[in-house]
Amino acid sequence: MSAKKRIAPVPQRWFKIVVEILRDGDIRNIRWTYTAEQEFHHFGFKSKEQAYDYCIDLLNTPGICGEMITGMYDQHDQTHCETWAMLGAHPLGSPTDVYVKIGLHQNKVILNLFSLHIDRKGDLRTAIHDYLANKSKKRKK
Repeated sequence: MSAKKRIAPVPQRWFKIVVEILRDGDIRNIRWTYTAEQEFHHFGFKSKEQAYDYCIDLLNTPGICGEMITGMYDQHDQTHCETWAMLGAHPLGSPTDVYVKIGLHQNKVILNLFSLHIDRKGDLRTAIHDYLANKSKKRKK
């Protein structure tokens, strides 16, 4: 049995810092995992800057919800990262969501782009849907 996903609105304090780092685009402050770096071209991105723009647009989606991921560490110095996974529309029009997982380094200057690939399992889509449905039910009461 898998653990329950921690679905919540992505905190503004977190995404504001992440968006600032992505807009700056300084490669010293953005660390990609090997897999994310190999796969981002599959979405039609010709450069990392296009991938950053995609992530910025995703994070600026009103009411964006995601999964808080625990236990994620920077692969270079093993610093704990506050990490969120979220889904976005596929830039090439595929019905399969894009799964984006970003960790913010404790020093708030470095972020880790852990994942940028299709949503292989689909369980995050279901968890977000259930979270929003429950939230809507509570508002109607």
